[in-house]
Amino acid sequence: MKLKSLTLNGFKSFADKTKIEFQGGMTGIVGPNGSGKSNIIEALRWALGEQSAKSLRGGKMPDVIFAGSQTRAPLNHAEVELEFDNSDHFLDLNADQVVISRKIYRNGDSDFLINNAKVRLRDIVELFMDTGLGRESFSIISQGKVEAIFNSKPQDRRVLIEEVAGVVKYKKEKQKAQQELAETTDHLDRVADIITELRQQREPLKEQASIAKDYVDQKEEFDHYEKSRLVLEIEQRAKTKAQIETKLSEIEKLLATHTKHAELQEQKSQQLADKQAKLEAKLDEDQREFNLLTGQREKLIGRQDISKHDDDLFKERLAEFNENIKRDESLVAQLQAQVDDLTTQQAKAASLQDKYTKQIQDIQAALVDDPETLADQIEKLRQDLIDLMQAQVSAKNELAYLEQENKRNSDQKQADKKRITSAKEQLATLKEKQAKASKQAAEAKAAHAKLQATVNELQTQQTTAQRLREDQQRRWLKASEILQKARAQHESLQNIAANYAGYYHGVKAILQADLTGVVGSVAQRLKVPAKVAKAIDVALGAQLQNVIVTDDKSAKAAINYLTKQKAGRATFLPRTTVKPRFLAQGHLQTVKQQAGVVGLAKDLVQYDPLDKPVVEHLLGAIVIAQDLDAATKLAVKLNYSVKIVTLAGEVINAGGSMTGGQDRKQRTGLLEQQQQVEKLAADITVMEQKLSQIEFEGGQTKEKVEQLVQELEEMKPSEQQALEEQQQALKALERCELEVEHQAKQVEQLEVIASMSEADQSQYESKRQALVEKQATLAKDIEAKQNEIKLRVALQKDTSATQAKQQETLNELKQKEAIAKERAQLLQVQVKESQVQLDQTHARITKAQAKITEIKENQKQNQVRDTDIEAKRQDVEQRYEELEQAIADQKQKRQDLAVRLKNAQQELKRANELRQASLDEKSEIKAQLGSCKADLARDLDELAQNYGLSYEMAKQENQATDLEFVKNKVHLLKLGIEELGEVNLGAISEFERINTRYEFLTQQQADLLEAKAQLVQSMDEMDTEAKSRFKQAFDEVAAAFSEIFPQVFEGGKALLSLTDPADLLTTGVEIMAQPPGKKFQHLNLLSGGERALTAIVLLFAILKVRPVPFVVLDEAEAALDDANVIRYSRYLQWFNAQTQFIVITHRKGTMMNADVLYGVTMQESGVSKMVSVSLDELA
Repeated sequence: MKLKSLTLNGFKSFADKTKIEFQGGMTGIVGPNGSGKSNIIEALRWALGEQSAKSLRGGKMPDVIFAGSQTRAPLNHAEVELEFDNSDHFLDLNADQVVISRKIYRNGDSDFLINNAKVRLRDIVELFMDTGLGRESFSIISQGKVEAIFNSKPQDRRVLIEEVAGVVKYKKEKQKAQQELAETTDHLDRVADIITELRQQREPLKEQASIAKDYVDQKEEFDHYEKSRLVLEIEQRAKTKAQIETKLSEIEKLLATHTKHAELQEQKSQQLADKQAKLEAKLDEDQREFNLLTGQREKLIGRQDISKHDDDLFKERLAEFNENIKRDESLVAQLQAQVDDLTTQQAKAASLQDKYTKQIQDIQAALVDDPETLADQIEKLRQDLIDLMQAQVSAKNELAYLEQENKRNSDQKQADKKRITSAKEQLATLKEKQAKASKQAAEAKAAHAKLQATVNELQTQQTTAQRLREDQQRRWLKASEILQKARAQHESLQNIAANYAGYYHGVKAILQADLTGVVGSVAQRLKVPAKVAKAIDVALGAQLQNVIVTDDKSAKAAINYLTKQKAGRATFLPRTTVKPRFLAQGHLQTVKQQAGVVGLAKDLVQYDPLDKPVVEHLLGAIVIAQDLDAATKLAVKLNYSVKIVTLAGEVINAGGSMTGGQDRKQRTGLLEQQQQVEKLAADITVMEQKLSQIEFEGGQTKEKVEQLVQELEEMKPSEQQALEEQQQALKALERCELEVEHQAKQVEQLEVIASMSEADQSQYESKRQALVEKQATLAKDIEAKQNEIKLRVALQKDTSATQAKQQETLNELKQKEAIAKERAQLLQVQVKESQVQLDQTHARITKAQAKITEIKENQKQNQVRDTDIEAKRQDVEQRYEELEQAIADQKQKRQDLAVRLKNAQQELKRANELRQASLDEKSEIKAQLGSCKADLARDLDELAQNYGLSYEMAKQENQATDLEFVKNKVHLLKLGIEELGEVNLGAISEFERINTRYEFLTQQQADLLEAKAQLVQSMDEMDTEAKSRFKQAFDEVAAAFSEIFPQVFEGGKALLSLTDPADLLTTGVEIMAQPPGKKFQHLNLLSGGERALTAIVLLFAILKVRPVPFVVLDEAEAALDDANVIRYSRYLQWFNAQTQFIVITHRKGTMMNADVLYGVTMQESGVSKMVSVSLDELA
């Protein structure tokens, strides 16, 4: 099969009818971007059944119609026609030429044609299914499809193999089979439901068919024993009534006793609760004082600790000062001994000096005046030099001593600085600790206050809830008593109504017989408002017991039943025969205008619309008035022609007669009785709701009380813990405050000592500076004296030898004198220095003794403070112990009081329970009494109504004496009759009808099950065939792929593999390839061009395994380089013999290998045109 031509008319940019004829081999379609090349491929896909407007680059399907241009108007329809040469009958049609057409109009209508015959889209899809052609087959290959092959998941690639294997139709058929299976399953479910329903109907009908025969025999025997039962029960109930009344009297006395006891217990519980509240208040007050004392106690203990610490510090300072004094006194002794020794040595030196001075004076007397004068001058200069040198040595020694003292002071100062720094650091740490403790104390105090507030709130809520609970209990007891009375009365009235008490014997028999066509009594069918119940009851009178039936046949059947049963007489009102009664129009107008008229009786009651003829017959001509005066005025105006009834029950009859008055014992009519039952039922419902509400609220309150008690119990440990934490936090805070205060004082003392050291340092600097300056001055003076001595000595050399000798002797003596004098002066300086040191040491001793005196004074003050603190602490301790004992006693009292209160509450609970039990028993006895009275009245009424007998007459007929035997017999007969249920004579025919349908549906169910099994088998066979075809196709394509790959790539290898070979229905397809010079790897790891060419090779392999008549390639080689394009084109030429190729391309290599080229141009804006050239002809 070949594609002969493609005709486009109004499709997208092909506004004019354009026919493209295709030849065998490869046809190329070229043209610039936007010229409409891709519209040709989209037209081909659209004609083959494409339904996605989005895949055709549109928003909706009519978008494929030519939309117009600047010079052309839009078209109203588009048409594409494909012509195939089917001479080889590739397509399953009995025609050599096949023309596929598709048309679409602006309104969305479309047509599909095969050889000009209208067909469905489904027909076209099925025609090309599994042919390799079609809108989504591998015969139409775009660049996107090539990319999809190497970008898609392995599971998505299997679609290509499925298309080759031809399993698409199997998948379609399987989907259809699955749909049919689902429909069959639904049918089965519906049939099963119907069969179940019919089975449920069939069995009861079968049973009903056998029931009717037993009814009459059992009824006659039942009536005999029922009369005996009523006589014996009346006797027994009369005795029981007397016993219950006696028991009621006793229980009322017991209830009074329990009520009084409960009230006493309630008072006792309240008194204990008040005591407990007062005790709790006193305990809280003492606990607060105890907490305050605890804080004071801890504070005093802390102050004692600090005082003790201060005392230890004072002792340490005393020891330090005493040690210093001892050391200085030792130094004083040494210095004093040194001064004494130096003074002795000085005296010796002075004596020696005097000796030398006398000798010098003797020699000087013998010398010449001039040399002597010169010598004296030299001597004087030397003496001055010695004095200066001694002063220099003295200054140097004083400076050394000053520096030594300064060093000692500096060391002491550094030590003081370290102590101050350490003390300040400790103070900062203590302040941080104090801030933290303050914060913790505040938090603890807030937490305790919050918990205390919560506890107080919970206690208040508990008290309120407890009182509410007690009030709810009282309300519940009262409401329960009222409800019990109402229930007893309602039950009695219900029993009367259930037994049709008050009805005539015949009416009662009809109503109990449940005959076909019997609707009910007039009283049963009317709903009368309470306001007019009395009036309607009087207006209808005995007519309330008339029986409404559907028609006259039902009335006749009921009369026959009464006749056969000899059950009495009754009046029947057939809906179809009774005639309505109406007021004349004039009378009706008068009634509407007259004051005091309530309305027409028929308009004041509610009824079933089917009963309208009956209601109008009975009440249509009766008027209801407010009172007798209004009724009389209306009767006069109506000329006494209408029956008028007042709300109180007075009657003015037609004709003028009047009826009224009241019996001493007021009789309750049927309507009023019905009103009472309904009102009691409504009241009971309301009371039950209120009682339930009270019970619910009581339960909630009880739960709340229990919850509050539990919360209070749970809160107590937390509150105690919070209190303890608060106390601990306050203790810690006070301790920190005392520590901070003490540390601050210590820092202050250390800073005072440091300031004294600073003053000493200032004095040292000034003294040192003076000594340094003095040394400098002395050094200059010594140098000047030495120079002058040198000058004088030079002058002295000129003296005579005698003088020289004498002078030498004199010099020696002077030298010795000078040495002695220098020695004496040096010793004098040393004495002065030692004396200075001695004075300084004495000063230090005096200063230390003053410090000691000050410390001792502080010790005395500290001792006084200790005594005061101790006295205060003892007072606090005494009060602390008293409060501790008082709190313990109060807690014990609270515990004892709690036990007593709990016992009292339990006793109150038991008293309330006893009272409630007595009240329940009273209510139960009252209910029993009411029930007994109602049962007695019911039995008497039943005896009169059902059997027309009084108690005395029935007693004469009765021969039975054993009530239990009679009850058992009646019970068994009644059970037998009740087991028979309704007698349905038509059950047999109905059973036959149901049974026939049941058997038919059962057979249909079997057929559907068989069809379901066949569908499952067919699906299994399709799966088997699909697996086989898929496996075969995969193997062939894989082999072809491995063969073609090295041919196209000129080397390398490739492999197709299954991801899950065990599951051929869902397995994916993996592609591995090794281009020349590369390693064997996954398709995704290849370059873009290699991946594209590998994907094209896979398509070539598919075409080799499953040749198709034609293939459309839309820029499939776009991602290939020139070399690969040539390989691609060459391989297309190799396929020309068996496949027709239509190629849209921009690549020169592909164009050169095409047999025919079609050019697409857009000479006119928005309108595409075709130009064709045969390359063979050009060659």
